[in-house]
Amino acid sequence: MWYDVNPMVEGLEQIKVISFDAEGTLASHAFSRTVWQEVVPRMYGQKHGIPFEQAASQVFSQYHCIGPNRKEWYDIDYWFRRLGLGESAPVIEAYRSLIEFYPESRPVLDALCGRYRLVVASSTPFEFLRPLLRDVEGRIERYFSATSSLGRVKDEEFFRWMCRELCAEPAEVLHVGDSWDHDYLSSSAAGIRALYLDRSGAGNNCLHSLLDLAALLDGEEIGESRSQT
Repeated sequence: MWYDVNPMVEGLEQIKVISFDAEGTLASHAFSRTVWQEVVPRMYGQKHGIPFEQAASQVFSQYHCIGPNRKEWYDIDYWFRRLGLGESAPVIEAYRSLIEFYPESRPVLDALCGRYRLVVASSTPFEFLRPLLRDVEGRIERYFSATSSLGRVKDEEFFRWMCRELCAEPAEVLHVGDSWDHDYLSSSAAGIRALYLDRSGAGNNCLHSLLDLAALLDGEEIGESRSQT
């Protein structure tokens, strides 16, 4: 697939705020995948006295009934209540050691935090988002959760609301994320300058890592930053 982000590169001199998606952009999916795909089914199996494979099948079936376009999909507390698993906070804390940031995330945030206002825009509820990003919170001005604040996933209205909250014009905001629909298309529809992050390396004219973002903001060609990785 070919991703045309070149028009969004124009006018980067107007940017005052950089908004980042969380998982898949700053941090890997390792932490959340372990919680959702291993810990929750195991707890459910223990509660009902059934093998892990059977428990996982039942839990995944319930996940599928909701789907990623509904806010409940991202809400860890919703799932713990629905599945009768008690409080989620102790479980999240118990597995925080699995959180891993992409190697360039901290250096890029360090390089940009003195030049731009840095925020995070995510569909992940605060209950999961804050522990996930605790190790970089000193670099982030503010967290925005579409599900916690507006009861919706990231869409055009969420990004318009975020701009109002920041007292920023959409053209002054740059959003970076790894979801074509919820990051690139939704923020673009709100008038925000958007860059799609494709870490697989398969797409053209998109970011393959946050080093590409830093290079663009410094006026370099994307290929220059990739040749250094």
